[in-house]
Amino acid sequence: MTIRAYTHTLIINGKKERRYMAKKNEKYKQLTECSCNMLRKPARKVTQFYEGVFREVGIKPTQFTILATLANTGPVQLTQLADQLFLERTGLTRNLNVLERNDWIEIQPGEEDSRQRVVSLSEKGYEQLDRAIPYWQKAQKTLEKNIGKDTIADLRKMLDYLTKIITT
Repeated sequence: MTIRAYTHTLIINGKKERRYMAKKNEKYKQLTECSCNMLRKPARKVTQFYEGVFREVGIKPTQFTILATLANTGPVQLTQLADQLFLERTGLTRNLNVLERNDWIEIQPGEEDSRQRVVSLSEKGYEQLDRAIPYWQKAQKTLEKNIGKDTIADLRKMLDYLTKIITT
């Protein structure tokens, strides 16, 4: 494989430096259409938006999602929670450690198998979730206003569909 390059001579802090830059090549243009990156960009923007909204109440969007899931499922095994959230178990464990330090969740050994871990929302967790819900509602309404209710509904359907076909 041949890499064609050209140099730029830059003066940085009074010193001449040569920088090698790859020539633009047609084969690299296709990389700008990466589906993964295309989906991650808006996901990052939405996450940043929710982080700003939740900052005032002292919770992160990932933490809110975990608490909301636990409020709806009740006590659940750690592996089942990871599956529901589409998270690696190690990543979920890091998030759960923070929630446990804040006393927002409780992690107990399983009844049938003490090696299993059962995660549940604590009283403080319900209180934190209750404090965060109005901020979440505000964020939801803002997105709905800016994007449109129908567009949000269509996007939700498309993302649900995408999640199903990729995981099966």
